[in-house]
Amino acid sequence: MALPLRNLGTTGEKVTALGLGGVRWNGSDSDAEAIAVVHRAIDLGITYFDTASSYGQSERRLGLALKERDRDKLFLATKCIERSGDAVRREIAQSFELLGVDVIDLIQLHELDREQTLDTVLGADGALRVIEEYREAGKIRFVGLTGHTHPAQFPRHIAAHEFDTVLNPLGVVNRIWNDFSETIPAARERGTGIIAMKIMAYDQGPEQRRAHFVHYSMGLDIDVAVIGMDTVAQVEENVRIAESFRPLSAQQEQEVVDIGLEMAAAGNEALFWLPEQRRAS
Repeated sequence: MALPLRNLGTTGEKVTALGLGGVRWNGSDSDAEAIAVVHRAIDLGITYFDTASSYGQSERRLGLALKERDRDKLFLATKCIERSGDAVRREIAQSFELLGVDVIDLIQLHELDREQTLDTVLGADGALRVIEEYREAGKIRFVGLTGHTHPAQFPRHIAAHEFDTVLNPLGVVNRIWNDFSETIPAARERGTGIIAMKIMAYDQGPEQRRAHFVHYSMGLDIDVAVIGMDTVAQVEENVRIAESFRPLSAQQEQEVVDIGLEMAAAGNEALFWLPEQRRAS
């Protein structure tokens, strides 16, 4: 068996439907543990690698692992949190240094959850101008946006610029609370690649339902399901799950939705990315 490959929007790139998220192995006790996670993911066929400048040691550790691998076979996505042109230029320069690469496949404007934030990055002195300069120079290939809350804003965000990708929470819990499903048709209409996060709800769901959580999100009209993994065992388990993907039956889907309902109703402390009030209809 092999990991499914999917087109990343209209970028012309094919990537594995399972991506390795960088926020978890960033917290490993040692560089060696984190590097082992990246190596195992590559060995098992994962090609999409997610990180961010705001993820502590994540970019540096990924860079250490990449020094030992064939970079050309991998798709490297990071994120920038700064909004002004000067600040994001410094941030991106640091990302290049930590990652140790000459070209970054995808830079994403991180956490563009509110209209005024998008207005800032689109402005004359905004971050997007600098990112496009990097793209024109061939240093950045694609540009995307991300957000965790305020899903009603994202169809407008997607239409505000020729973004190549969008990254939003599209796990089963989001079917109940903080529903981003409305961004999928908006993205598809423009050929924007769709990347899903919060698949496992920070591992708050029942262990025996992990496969169903992953298959639920993979069964949506998305291109990549990014999962944070901080151990080699987690990588191996999630690759097995993704390799065996098949759409959930109606009964299986209802069962995991019911679990998501229970998790969301229990409160937001564990599911910290959920807004206080955004119940899906």
